[in-house]
Amino acid sequence: MAGVRLEAKVHIVTGAVSSAQNIVKCANRTGLNVSDIVLQPLASAEAVLSEDEKELGVCLVDIGGGTTDIAIFSGGSIVHTAVIALGGNNLTSDIAIGLRTPAHEAERIKQKYGCALASMINKDETIEVPSVGGRQPRVLGRQILSEILEPRVEEIFQLVHREIQKCGYEDLLASGIVITGGSTLLAGMPELAEEVLGLPVRRGMPRGIGGLVDVVKSPMYATGVGLVVYGARHMDRRMFRNREDSNVYKKVKGRMREWLEEIF
Repeated sequence: MAGVRLEAKVHIVTGAVSSAQNIVKCANRTGLNVSDIVLQPLASAEAVLSEDEKELGVCLVDIGGGTTDIAIFSGGSIVHTAVIALGGNNLTSDIAIGLRTPAHEAERIKQKYGCALASMINKDETIEVPSVGGRQPRVLGRQILSEILEPRVEEIFQLVHREIQKCGYEDLLASGIVITGGSTLLAGMPELAEEVLGLPVRRGMPRGIGGLVDVVKSPMYATGVGLVVYGARHMDRRMFRNREDSNVYKKVKGRMREWLEEIF
C-alpha cells in the first residue's frame, strides 16, 4: 500500500484545567494518588452499557446533581458528548420554592415522594410538607409535587433531544436511550423520557459486578462503579506506567501519544 496523506477522525473533550487540578489536589490531600482522569459519562457507560448497545448505537443520559451529561456511542466507539447545565439540584430547588419548604426537606420529599409524571399519581394521595420559620407542617396533595417536577424533567429531556438532533445521530440510536444517575430514580422518569425523545428508554443499573451488589446496584452509583470498572480494565501499562511521576496531565499526554502511535 502507498499513500501521501493520512487522516483520522477523533473525538476530543476539553475542560477547565483549573477545575481538574482542584479535583486532583482534593484527592491528593486525602492521601489518595490520582492515576487518571476519566470523563463522567464514559465512566458511567462502563457500568451500565453493554457492548451490543455501543455497537448498534445508544445514547447515555447521566442526570447528576448539577449537570446532565450526554454520551452517544455508535460502532462500538464514543462519537459525541455534551453537558447540559441542569440536574437534580434544580428539581430540589423547584420543590423548595414551589412548596415553600427548606432545601434539605425538599431533597427528602423528592427522593421519597417524587414522580416525574403527574398522571401516574392518585389524586387522593397526600404528603406532609414541613414549613419554614417554625410554622406548622402542611398537608398537600402528592400530585402538586409531581406538577412541579414534571415541567423541569420535561425541559431536561427536551434539551437532550435538541442536542441529539443537533449532532445528527438521532437515526443511528438503534438501542435507544439509557438514563442513569441518582435523579433517574424518580418514578415515571423513563416513561416521560420516551414521550419526549420518541425512542425506547431504560433505566441504567450497574452490571457485571460482585460483592455488595445490593448496595451499589442503583443508578446513583453508576459513575462510581464505572470508575472502578474502568480502572480494573486498564490496569496495564497505560494506567500505572511511571508511577513515580505524580503529574497526571503528563500521564494523559503520554497515553494520547501511545494511542496515536498504535493507530498510525
